[in-house]
Amino acid sequence: MKAKTKITILLVFCAIGLKAQDTIPLQVPVRLSSDAPEEPIEYGARDSMVWNLEDRKIFLYGATTVKYTSISLAAGFSEFDWSSNLVHATGIADSTGRMTEKPKFSDGSNEFEAREMRYNYLTHKGTILQASTIQNNLYVIGEKAKFFSAGGDTTKSDIIYNQNAIFTTCDQEVPHFGVRSTKQKVIPNKLAVIGPSHIEVMGVPTPLWLPFGFFPLKSGKQTGLLFPRNYENSDAWGFGLRNIGWYFPISDNFNLQVTGDVYLKGSYRLRTVGSYAKRYKYRGNFTLEYGNLRTEDALATPFRTETFSVQLAHNQDSKAHPSRSIGGSINLQTNNAQSVNYNDVDAVLNTVLRSNFTYNERFPGKPYNLSVGFQHTQNTKTRKMTINFPTFNFQTQTIYPFKRKGAPSQQRWYEKFAITYRGEAKAELQTTDTTLFRAETLEDIQYGARHKVGTNASFKFFKYFNFTPRANYDEVWFLETSQKTFDPSIVVLYDTIVVEGETQIIPRDTIYGTVLDSTVFGFKPLRKFDAGFNVDTKLFGTVLFRKGPLRGLRHTMTPSIGFNFSPDYTNPAWGYFKSVQQDVRFPDSLVDYTIFGEGLYAGDRPSATGRQMALTYGIGNFFEAKMFSKRDSTTKNVRIIRSLGINGNYNFAADSLRFSPISINANTALFKDVVSVLFNSSWDPYEVDAKNRRIDRFVWDTRGRPLRFVDARLSLSTSLTVKTIRGWFDREKGKTPIIQAGPAPVASNGFWELLDRFNIRYNLVIQGRGLTDKDTIFLATNTITFNGSVPLTPNWDVQVGSMGYDFVRKDFTYPSLSVARDLHCWEMGVSWQPTRSTYAFFIRVDPGSVFDFINLPYQKGNQDTIFSGGFGGF
Repeated sequence: MKAKTKITILLVFCAIGLKAQDTIPLQVPVRLSSDAPEEPIEYGARDSMVWNLEDRKIFLYGATTVKYTSISLAAGFSEFDWSSNLVHATGIADSTGRMTEKPKFSDGSNEFEAREMRYNYLTHKGTILQASTIQNNLYVIGEKAKFFSAGGDTTKSDIIYNQNAIFTTCDQEVPHFGVRSTKQKVIPNKLAVIGPSHIEVMGVPTPLWLPFGFFPLKSGKQTGLLFPRNYENSDAWGFGLRNIGWYFPISDNFNLQVTGDVYLKGSYRLRTVGSYAKRYKYRGNFTLEYGNLRTEDALATPFRTETFSVQLAHNQDSKAHPSRSIGGSINLQTNNAQSVNYNDVDAVLNTVLRSNFTYNERFPGKPYNLSVGFQHTQNTKTRKMTINFPTFNFQTQTIYPFKRKGAPSQQRWYEKFAITYRGEAKAELQTTDTTLFRAETLEDIQYGARHKVGTNASFKFFKYFNFTPRANYDEVWFLETSQKTFDPSIVVLYDTIVVEGETQIIPRDTIYGTVLDSTVFGFKPLRKFDAGFNVDTKLFGTVLFRKGPLRGLRHTMTPSIGFNFSPDYTNPAWGYFKSVQQDVRFPDSLVDYTIFGEGLYAGDRPSATGRQMALTYGIGNFFEAKMFSKRDSTTKNVRIIRSLGINGNYNFAADSLRFSPISINANTALFKDVVSVLFNSSWDPYEVDAKNRRIDRFVWDTRGRPLRFVDARLSLSTSLTVKTIRGWFDREKGKTPIIQAGPAPVASNGFWELLDRFNIRYNLVIQGRGLTDKDTIFLATNTITFNGSVPLTPNWDVQVGSMGYDFVRKDFTYPSLSVARDLHCWEMGVSWQPTRSTYAFFIRVDPGSVFDFINLPYQKGNQDTIFSGGFGGF
């Protein structure tokens, strides 16, 4: 049994005189040497301790410890000389000759390890051989060093002077890389200063020299230079540095970095990235980017493209405030900034950008709330953009104005009537991303407001029928309306042609008048209302079976019938529609138009179909089956058809074409909800003319059938992983599929396990259209896409950002491939986008370390391939 002895000694370096009295001893004071330690020294060993009183030394063997104030030293062997306050510590060799239990010195939060160490507890000075220490994730490995300990003095700092040391973030005994210098001064947790140095890779010096260097060693985030993440040599932009800038840790809750990309031919980008967070309050981030890119077209004509983007995400913690919240996201860009500057799948294929940032205020104890927001939609293909800011929304909860207080058990019929209100006011700008920041764009902003009031109730009669009356009133306030006038001037258009060397001018077309649009400013309200009711019930049909896997079928039918009324807004008394002539040759041929135009609240424009007194009808269906499993002798319900609806209406107020087209909609899921199926179609009881316009003639009278096919759409889509597919086969074989949380492990039991994180998406759309001569069915969409990662080994990983094929266009759907190799403290990777002929290759130190400027990138960007075309890039 190993015993560990712990002795506390007080060193006395002066002679002590004792004098005895006859009967009463006198107390003689003990005088300590001025060189004696101020505090007791504690030491111990695992194996043994040997005292040499003659030489005033103690020898400690096996897991030795020496402690003095805040300083401690642990080693395999220690020699303590109490005459000089010097301790000498080394490691011990095991049976294989490997050095173990190396000396470890610690002084508060500072620690380092060495092969051999000498330390004076009185002067707090020492020397070390082959010392290694960790300072803020930075390893400092020195050949020989002297150090000065503060010894518990808070006004001083520990200092280490190294000789021939290497600075690295690699934790291996022989580092894979580092910055080696002959002289260094290290102040732990503060700063390291080095003299002339060079970068060393795998123990081999490189010609990359530094005249001097500073390494901040403070824990936490520090202000400092951000080295370029990429060094790019572009044919179009020239040599450039990417992501060079400065980092500002403004506070514990807010970080900011300002970076840029600079190219020798004049192109540049400026970027500001910030992140912020406060516990139990909020967190968010933002990115502002401006680009000024100089390129040349295929004819070598130079031109500049300016891009601008704003991205913001803010989330408020649910505990921050009981009734007030603010948050959302903003993603606004100009000149297709994301596709111009980046080559990843999302940047290229995501053509619709949206923003929604809202402030919400709830009023405790009140049945209403208020919100103020910013909304934005943008199509990067058409360049069209719609911005709504500010948008004010005020709405009430459902209010029962006739409900008696005290909540009596018996509710009277009039108490069931409910009222809702929603008010909105907003400014809307419709523009393009190329003209957003022009001064004249602000002149196109439209302002308006909308009020919506509704009332409804629900009654049950004859036990099985639901009766729901309703009424709605809408009022929209416009500050400008549209007016069309006719200019009867006849314009003849001519073409100039050359016939047998002779120039001739011939008339090409004649315009018999022009319709001119103008804007009338002033307040104009649009008022609309409608009323109606709906009656519905449910019917059930069930069939049961005693044997076989199918034990039952159930059909739920929901028939409904209703009525809806709305006035004729084309009546001149409303003043919502006007007429305009279009051709001087036909003065009596007028075309109606609405004065509310196509801009703000275009969806609330009055209907031009006249008065509505429509009887609506519909049948909803739901089918499910009860299946029996022999495996566990249980039954479960399976939805066969989730919904199947048939809807239409009949307008009593119409002078013709009273029947509306009949719509049929259905959806279900196949193979245990893996494949989603959607179907919708339209059928018309009326015929059409040669221009495919409805006419007042029944299909039954001309074709002998009740309906005419108009159009249909069938879509099938699925998204699943290879791991899911393997699980199906495992269940078929009686195996229990392994369900594992977190990332999938590296495959070890077969090829298919390599693809567990591989996702497969398939989308098929078939459309049909009814034409006058014959019906047409065509394949609108047929695509398959793969994405995911394949961990070939613990260090090799293949990423498929997108790999797909469009069978309709017969083309690949922007494949993006990348391969990465983990090199311990380094990483290597290559990415390729063959559609754009772009690629990138790099070997670099792990990102985020102080040495991430050690980087060897090579890439070909979109700017170098935009006029080259082709497929590939290498």
